[in-house]
Order: sequence, then C-alpha cells, then structure tokens
Amino acid sequence: MIVSNKVRFTAPGWQGSGPRAGEAYLSRMKITTWNCARGFAKKAPHIFLDRPDIAVIQECSEKSTKTLPFDGYKAEWAGVNPRIGIGVFYNKDWGVRRLDVPATGIEWVVPYEVTGPENFTLIAVWACEVKGNQCKSYVGQIGRALHEHPEWFAKVPVVMMGDFNSNARFDKERRHWNHSNMVEELRNHGLESAYHSIEKKEHGKDETPTFHLQKNSAKPFHLDYIFAPQVWQSRMSITVGSYTTWKPYSDHCPVTLQVSANA
Repeated sequence: MIVSNKVRFTAPGWQGSGPRAGEAYLSRMKITTWNCARGFAKKAPHIFLDRPDIAVIQECSEKSTKTLPFDGYKAEWAGVNPRIGIGVFYNKDWGVRRLDVPATGIEWVVPYEVTGPENFTLIAVWACEVKGNQCKSYVGQIGRALHEHPEWFAKVPVVMMGDFNSNARFDKERRHWNHSNMVEELRNHGLESAYHSIEKKEHGKDETPTFHLQKNSAKPFHLDYIFAPQVWQSRMSITVGSYTTWKPYSDHCPVTLQVSANA
C-alpha cells in the first residue's frame, strides 16, 4: 500500500503513527534507541531484524560493539565500565565519529558527527543516577550537558536520543531542573520529541509507554525519547515496541524514528 510518497514495512511487535502494521515504508533514514538491559550480543538480532541505519543502545558492553556479529554494521562505544555503556551502531552507508569533548564528568550524554543520506549531530543519552547528588542525577545530567555545551547545537540539524529516565510526571520531585525545563530548552534549539509532536501528546500525558518498572504492565512510563528537528516533522513517523514483544528482553521497548526523503 502506498501512503503519500512513502512505502513502509513494520516489523512485528511495533506500534506507532503513520501507516498501519504490515505496510511498507521507503525511508531516507531509520534510527532506533533501546535500553537492552545488558546482554546485547544475544538480543541484537531482535533490533537488527528491522535494519535501522543507526541504533543507540544503552546498557551495552564494549565487547558487543567490537565482536559485531551483525552483518554490515560498525559501532562506537562510550562508557567507564566496559561491561555497561552506550553503543552506537551504524550501517555501512553511514559514518559516525565521536566529537572531542573535554572530560567534565558527563559520561552519559555523548555527541557524534553523523554523515550519510542525512548529515547531523547525534547526541546519545543514557541519563543515570549520580550517587549522592539528586540534582545532577538523570535529567539533571542532561541539563548540565546542555548548559556546558551550547556548541553542540551550533551546527544543525541535531538529534538527541536515548534513555532519558525522565518524564514531566516527575517534575514536582525536582526543584532546580526538571523534564519540562529540558523540553523547553531543546525546543529553543529547534528540537521536539518525535513521539509527542507526531502523536500530538503533551509531556506527562503520554499514552504509549517505553518502560515498565520491574517488567510490570501495571507500572508503565514513557522514559525514552528521540528529540528531532521541528523542520523534519512532515517527513517523520514514529514507532514504539510493544510490551508483550519486548518484555522477554528488557524492561524498555525500542523507539524508532523514520525520516523520509525531502518531498
């Protein structure tokens, strides 16, 4: 089935906007983020079956990015502990290069230069706890990165994606810097959450969870995001993996953004 100038294939276990499951989609770019809950080498086929151009994987070991049993992919890795970090996988038609950033203690917000059918700056996120410092934990770490590195946004476009461990529902728990502050700051840089802009949802009123606490279907949250340029919106579609499909592998579900060619 043809939908506008787009033909889309949706892998089993996905839900989202745009054409219905089973349709085909000829996209210029497909990018995915997923917190794999460790053990990515064994779980990777479930991600690469959908053939993303770029996949940002949280809780990924350094070894998983070097053995690369995934045909046609290369990878970058960022982290402190080699057993757990951020893996950025990309296929042979793309180039990904980590940008040089002075060591300032922000390990989990990492910028890359991406070249290919779309050229952009990718900011990979895994917002973690900073022990003993609630203010700097989770979204606080993202806020610090945004304030200390405005140069990341000097060269547009920019895509910021990953496990943010954040939602507007938690705003009252954070007095100094919260999720809504982050959304507003990214909006000032021309970025919007792809899910929220396409589905026309307010932050904190998300109906599609990306995370289930303790893998419990009664404890859903939307914590994983792809913030993309507002000017791409007419070219975008978004999918979120379903709880039943991904529960065996992680407490998180993948989020995938597809961007079509310019009309």
